[in-house]
Amino acid sequence: MDEAPTLAQRARAEAYARGPGWRYDPAYRRIAGALALTEGALLDIGCGPGLVCVHAAAGHPELDCVGIDTNPAMIRLARRSAGRRLNCTFRVMDGAAIRYPAATFHRVVAVQTMHHWTDPDAVLAEIHRVLRPGGIAMLHDADPSAEIDPAFVRRRGRWPPDLWLRQMWRRDSLGDAGFEDMLERTRRLAWADVGVDTLGFYRRIVARR
Repeated sequence: MDEAPTLAQRARAEAYARGPGWRYDPAYRRIAGALALTEGALLDIGCGPGLVCVHAAAGHPELDCVGIDTNPAMIRLARRSAGRRLNCTFRVMDGAAIRYPAATFHRVVAVQTMHHWTDPDAVLAEIHRVLRPGGIAMLHDADPSAEIDPAFVRRRGRWPPDLWLRQMWRRDSLGDAGFEDMLERTRRLAWADVGVDTLGFYRRIVARR
């Protein structure tokens, strides 16, 4: 049984669900589609309210989606988001200690959570371990200089976008130096291929096992 969330954890989770979690839903939907996975197993590290898993699972009963987060309140929100979907599982778990066997997942995704990793080398090693041969890790980080998705702005109700959005991205992302450092850390592991691309207002590290 998961531990009970603290009052602070519940407050953070509810605030995220009412604000950024709702506004980012078009981006989560796009990320889920870009995974190009209709069967097998997906892991979302730092899943928050679980929307990447929920969108990825929709219409794909042969795809098992697992979301992990260190905040029990976020896991409760994710389970609420999933509703009756049988192919979504959410667990309180740290990405630095993933309690799944080696070679379990076909895809591992992380969306704007890398700046929270206190031990990035441990998380990257765990991602490498739990991916199947040929599996792909997609690690997303908001790019403050990117063009802003109009769908995101419409949900915020403002156009043109105000400084709040880019300030939030600078606060809740790795920044240029941090992103380059994470890329270098990723390349130290035995991947078949590591590259960088963009998806909407995200830049992402894409690593194939």
